[in-house]
Amino acid sequence: MKNILVAIDDCQNTTVASPLIQRTIELASVFSSKVRIVHVVPGSRQFPFNVDKKMLRHEAANELHDEHEFLQQLSKSLRDLSIDASSLLVKGATVKTILDESDRLNIDLIILGRHKHGDLYNSLISGVEEGVLRKCAHSVMFVPTLER
Repeated sequence: MKNILVAIDDCQNTTVASPLIQRTIELASVFSSKVRIVHVVPGSRQFPFNVDKKMLRHEAANELHDEHEFLQQLSKSLRDLSIDASSLLVKGATVKTILDESDRLNIDLIILGRHKHGDLYNSLISGVEEGVLRKCAHSVMFVPTLER
């Protein structure tokens, strides 16, 4: 297991102490793996006609900048632990982008956070976890996330 991709879906609440990152650190340390941290930003949506588009673009750019800085800091924290880590901020459809990046980077293991939802949510929504699992040719590990 030389290449691990860890998908981050919540930049604001993910830290080095998060279960997802802790499990990634454990595996990367044991197997001397390279870690690729990926955060997928959904494609742009149509703006409401009554909202200032310039202001929205500025806000979106600031948010992307903050997420990029977070990912860079997170990968630096892993490198400080002697783990070969880098990060990517990629725009696209979440499941397709994770699968495409996994293929492109020759990933051996994808690590995803597993969110707990109720039966109603699960019956209505086909989540990222299920989409990746259904379509993926790579090994996938789910790490339970802490409930907020």
